[in-house]
Amino acid sequence: MKNQFVGANRVEMELTLWRSREERFSKLFSMSISANRALLREKLHHYERAAIKYKGTSDPEERFALQVMRQERRQMEKQLYPNFLLRMLRRLLVLPARERISVRKDVKNTEANSRSLKEQIQKAGFSGLASKLDEQIRQGQPQFSIPNSYYINERERVDHQLHFVRDHTGNYQFNGFQAKLYDETKPEASRQYYVEAREGMDIGRVYQLLEGRAVQKAGSWIQLDLNDKDAQGNNRVKEFPSSYGFDLERVLQDLPIKELRNQSTAFQLLDKLKQGSREAVSFLQDDREYRYYIEANPQFKSVSIFDEHSRKVTLSSALGNKTPEAIKVSQQMNQQQLNFKKLNGVKVHH
Repeated sequence: MKNQFVGANRVEMELTLWRSREERFSKLFSMSISANRALLREKLHHYERAAIKYKGTSDPEERFALQVMRQERRQMEKQLYPNFLLRMLRRLLVLPARERISVRKDVKNTEANSRSLKEQIQKAGFSGLASKLDEQIRQGQPQFSIPNSYYINERERVDHQLHFVRDHTGNYQFNGFQAKLYDETKPEASRQYYVEAREGMDIGRVYQLLEGRAVQKAGSWIQLDLNDKDAQGNNRVKEFPSSYGFDLERVLQDLPIKELRNQSTAFQLLDKLKQGSREAVSFLQDDREYRYYIEANPQFKSVSIFDEHSRKVTLSSALGNKTPEAIKVSQQMNQQQLNFKKLNGVKVHH
């Protein structure tokens, strides 16, 4: 979307904001501002608030815009208050009081806007950006971005660009952030994804997406297509809704995973896999434990299995060349034996 504020100073932005508001009212009520005293009065107040807000500016373009705006304010004053004495009293008594109120209101509004933005970006997983955010808000640009980068390891770096835009009320909104995974050993294979703020995604889950893993979001599973990008260079998203039929919990129950025997560790494992994490688990086979790493694979309605060297392992190999059905029968037989011992008063030790 083309930005209508490009090249505009802050006073021009205020005038543009009012113009867009004026156009909306004209369409809604089929009237012109000049023919409606209530709207003309609101326009005058808007101009006066802008004059108060930027009267100390040192920017020559903003100072010139304020001078031109002052002439238009005088014309509106004459139209609204034809009596000269009334205009003078208004300038001497009403405007100074209104200026004090306006300054306090602007300060409180800016502080509230800043707090809200900080809470949003903190929820998204960003920290240490408060001072940069406040500095950008003070500059009053129509839109701005804040960079944020960190290394995952000695070769992988994640670059973020947080995007903010000023709305028609003068407050800033957090639009979202661009995330890019850069591998120094494979610079041509970088991956990137744009996250809109309304998606509620944090940088942890976005990193898992950039690594190629699947993440559960609002009941669906999403995964980046690492072989397809849009015009902006973002990897396209593959989505697997609940109707697709992938049930992670059911898939895990068919595997001899030690962590599933305990309700607490089972819940933690399930939750981390849904967030896209690759998790270490122990497969139990013939009274022995084998260490593997698993991650959700919704496209094939399964989990991907890896060894300690991050090499992919087939399911039959991980199960000792046994089929999942054979493992499931073995688990059922063990459970039946356990129930029989309990019925006969035999103590079972774990």
